[in-house]
Amino acid sequence: MMDQYIFPQRLFALIILIIFVVFNLPSRANDMGLVYDAKIGQYKDLSYDALSGKGLTWKARAQLFGGDTVHYESLTDRQRIEKQEELKELLLAIKIRETSNWADPGLADRVEAEILNWLDAQVADVPKKYAEADIYPLRAGAVVYFRAYEIFGDKKYLEAGLNRADVILKAQWPRGHWPWGTRLGENFVRIQDGFNNEPFWIMLYAYKLSGDKKYYESAKRCADVLLSLQRMNGGWPDQWSFNGKSSGHSGVMNGVSFNDNATNSCVQMMVAMFHMTGDKKYIARLALLGEFIEKSKMGQGDVTGWCEQYNDDGSPTRARQYEIELPYPRALTRGVGPLLVWLYLMDGNEGHMHLLKRAYAWHEYVRKEEIKPTVIEQWREMSRKWSPSHHSMTQNYLMEYRPGWPDAYLPDGSNWGRVLNFRLMLWNPVTSAQKKKYDRFIDHSWPPVEKLAVMAAANQPPPRDYNMYVHCHSSIGNSLSEIRRALLEHKRGGREGMLKYYSNPTKFTPDQYLQARVDAAKRALDLRNRRMAYPFKANPGYTGMSTMKGFNFLGSKSRWYGRVGTKWGAAFQNIYPSPSVSWYQWQFIYDMKLAHGEIDPASAARGGRGFETVASQTHLDSWDVLGEWGMATIEMDNHFDVPLNNN
Repeated sequence: MMDQYIFPQRLFALIILIIFVVFNLPSRANDMGLVYDAKIGQYKDLSYDALSGKGLTWKARAQLFGGDTVHYESLTDRQRIEKQEELKELLLAIKIRETSNWADPGLADRVEAEILNWLDAQVADVPKKYAEADIYPLRAGAVVYFRAYEIFGDKKYLEAGLNRADVILKAQWPRGHWPWGTRLGENFVRIQDGFNNEPFWIMLYAYKLSGDKKYYESAKRCADVLLSLQRMNGGWPDQWSFNGKSSGHSGVMNGVSFNDNATNSCVQMMVAMFHMTGDKKYIARLALLGEFIEKSKMGQGDVTGWCEQYNDDGSPTRARQYEIELPYPRALTRGVGPLLVWLYLMDGNEGHMHLLKRAYAWHEYVRKEEIKPTVIEQWREMSRKWSPSHHSMTQNYLMEYRPGWPDAYLPDGSNWGRVLNFRLMLWNPVTSAQKKKYDRFIDHSWPPVEKLAVMAAANQPPPRDYNMYVHCHSSIGNSLSEIRRALLEHKRGGREGMLKYYSNPTKFTPDQYLQARVDAAKRALDLRNRRMAYPFKANPGYTGMSTMKGFNFLGSKSRWYGRVGTKWGAAFQNIYPSPSVSWYQWQFIYDMKLAHGEIDPASAARGGRGFETVASQTHLDSWDVLGEWGMATIEMDNHFDVPLNNN
């Protein structure tokens, strides 16, 4: 009788155990981290549920998720003593390396001298006019000298930055915007492509460092004119004409653009002016933008995406010959994705994250379809035969298509491909149903990838002379790091976890400062960092600061992290000579100064990363030498403390 009773008990316990194991398999898989398939060169699963940073190398983590935010907590008495001892040991190790012939004698002195000599040589070379080829040197030069002043403390660098800012300020139209080329006058405003937001942030940087109100007033005039151009739905167009005359350039005027930072840059400026003035007029219609994004989404079933330009009613429209009324992955990475993250961090509406997760899930579905071995091999065959040598971006010298990155999808998700000449060149064979449903969008004469691969294998030239750059345009020109990081932090800790990632103090406490110095000392001792910063001046091809022609090196920070083989990932270009040497040199000197206490607690902590005006589609580390200098012009722990729901 007792045996009969025990058996069902054991059976019941076994069933419970099996259920527990089965239902915990996903979490156990997540605990193991992401699985990388070296044969196809892809992660097997990057879905929201699979996202994890566990077990990843620094390079793998930074490629997938961008830079880290480091938070320092208070220390116990024992921990403080241990950290002080650790710092002492690290500083001694630095001294040994810097003074020993077997190591790197005088490395820091040599690198710092190289940076300062270069800066000194450019001080007086200020372009006279903010126009054409001198626009970027003026902008970048102002930023570089302002940051140099913050790090090195020499007032001549502040003056050099202000001299450049003054030339930019002089070019500002009375209405508040900046010129768009030399042919178009004050009547025209180019909102996208940095024509206004970049001067805006430089004015705020100049104001922060000088205290001169003229720079603040300049930034405010710019924000005010752009506020007047905001659409009633909360977004912004690509361009504007005050008298209605055509500019002769493509881009929506009476509508909303998610292309090339048009709407996003204006949101950043509006939030900045709200924080500086407290005036809610700047944020009054931002909440409507979330409604517009929801209304304007495209796709049927699981397909969730956006095109790049819209009419005011949310209907899609076209602009350039590769921007038509279809959902684009790059509209997610460049426009809608960051907007949804920002809106969520401001108002806490989970609907924004739900929409972001749906769009990301569709992108991941397409990626998984394209990492099938047969598809991978077809693309590789095309890469081997049709890669242009002058466009090579990978270490194997091939221009390779990255799975999941067509230009656009058909709205029902049945096919996707590259858009040129206002037509979609489909990757997969075109069905009769697709022809009937989407005839006006399809390039009917373009062969599918499976046929292109056969042509490549037979050493035939590509149709229309379209080399691999045509196929890889979106895959090398976009990064999901920014969005993937937001999803990772959301998965880890919800909105609170995301806010923590985007936030940081404006001044370190003594305990935080001690820990920051320890970390800086570790970076300064890291052999890779020292190797990347080393001044190989006598070697052919050296690319350190002394070789920089102008200020173009500033731009690499916008794409510092991200996937190698794309326009991103400058941090990983470590085959000598690397074009990133200059920033490794700046970082090395910054870390040396911080480790030795030469950068004070207030200067070392610059506030949260906020809306990120520097990193594009990725993130810089919170300790980066350049960092989010735009957001740092308004130093705040949390830039998302914006009352969108209380206007």
